[in-house]
Amino acid sequence: MAKADAWGAPGGTAFARRETRGDGLAGNTRLIAEPAYRRLLAAEPLLRRSIPVLIITFLIVIAALRVLSLMNERDDVERNAKAILTLAAGQLASSLPTTSETVPGAIQDLLETTSRQGAMGRSHVLVITDSAFKIVAVTPRSMPWQGHSLDGLVEGGQPLFMFGDRAGVMDVNIDGRDWYAAVSLANGGKGASAALVPQDAVFDAWRKTVSLNVTLFVLTAGVLIVILYAYFGQAARAQAADRIYIEAHQRIDMALVRGRCGLWDWDMVRGKMYWSRSMYDMLGYKPCETMLSFGEVDQIIHPEDGDLFELANRIVAREIDHIDQVFRMRHSDGQWVWMRARAQVIDPEAPEIQLIGIAVDVTEQRHLALRSEAADLRLRTAIENINESFVLWDSTQRLIMCNSKYQQDNGLSDRDVMPGTARAALEERMLAFASERRLAHTSGLQGGATFERQLADGRWLQGNELKTRDGCIGSVGS
Repeated sequence: MAKADAWGAPGGTAFARRETRGDGLAGNTRLIAEPAYRRLLAAEPLLRRSIPVLIITFLIVIAALRVLSLMNERDDVERNAKAILTLAAGQLASSLPTTSETVPGAIQDLLETTSRQGAMGRSHVLVITDSAFKIVAVTPRSMPWQGHSLDGLVEGGQPLFMFGDRAGVMDVNIDGRDWYAAVSLANGGKGASAALVPQDAVFDAWRKTVSLNVTLFVLTAGVLIVILYAYFGQAARAQAADRIYIEAHQRIDMALVRGRCGLWDWDMVRGKMYWSRSMYDMLGYKPCETMLSFGEVDQIIHPEDGDLFELANRIVAREIDHIDQVFRMRHSDGQWVWMRARAQVIDPEAPEIQLIGIAVDVTEQRHLALRSEAADLRLRTAIENINESFVLWDSTQRLIMCNSKYQQDNGLSDRDVMPGTARAALEERMLAFASERRLAHTSGLQGGATFERQLADGRWLQGNELKTRDGCIGSVGS
């Protein structure tokens, strides 16, 4: 079949604007997804490579930001804890001269008052010592320390006892635990005050925050990894589905091409029609995957074979829900191709009517039927014009055909010789004959017979019957 461009077809310029596409998208999928799907296909390899990198980068950035945030938070907690210790030790030291001289037991009250301040916690320890750093008062949490030398309990804190406030807050060790300690010397060297807190108590809330952040990060990373796995799994399945779809579509196209038929998918609401590739091949046009309009298809349908718009209006009006019609369509070389279209509405109750079916090229069958009709007409004319009477019975002894000479000899009307009439019934309607005798069949063929009849008008009729291979019986009388 010629692959001529539709510019060469009369009135077929609507098809000339279409081009063949060769990408992996086929059928109605392109009609729905274009042009977004085409851009997605072009970007998909880059996206597949970049998504793991983006997810890993995202996790690294989130982890780095949270680490920096937690480290800053730890520094703030440490700074606040040291500031509280410095203030507490300084307040106790400044209150020592007046309090110790005025009210007995006021030192213990001072410790309790200071420890109840909002910034102090139950883990904080406040200590008051004499000039030799012997503990004379301590908060209830560390009562066993009372009477002991503070510099003997504290390891690594010698600068505190030498310089007091100027040494700041130092990391010390008490009974194998790390503490923060601040010491303030009273004026005149009459005593000293100290504020201490265990480091694990200072960072307890911070460690819980770290645990929560680590848990959330692990969960986030796990969810993203699962999503990444699901994405690649879905992408692989989508590729397999696309491949299977394309292979199935190619097989269907091949079957349609070999069967000389094409698929129609008619969207009645939007006035668009989809043709399979085989439909274009049958008509010689370049295949395309875009929808055809009613007008474009109607241009190549023979005007004497029906109106596509009228047919569409009947379907939309719910007058019919299927079509079975034979019409001619213009080939790209200008010739007419006979098509038989059969289609059915997918869902008659749906608000949007969708008609799907096939169109079969019946040009050869049409020409064969015309040739058979012409041959049958010539045969009947020849039989009618012979001088002998002729009749043909089928294998069940029913009339197939006869000529007018047979009717005249037997006195039969046109109504009597309707095809399908039983032979016995027809012989009853014949004119009575004077006599009949059987003769030896000279040809010797099995199933043949020869007879002579004398008609009522005195004429003699000789008939020869022959049986065909399919069981029919032909009789010639002269």
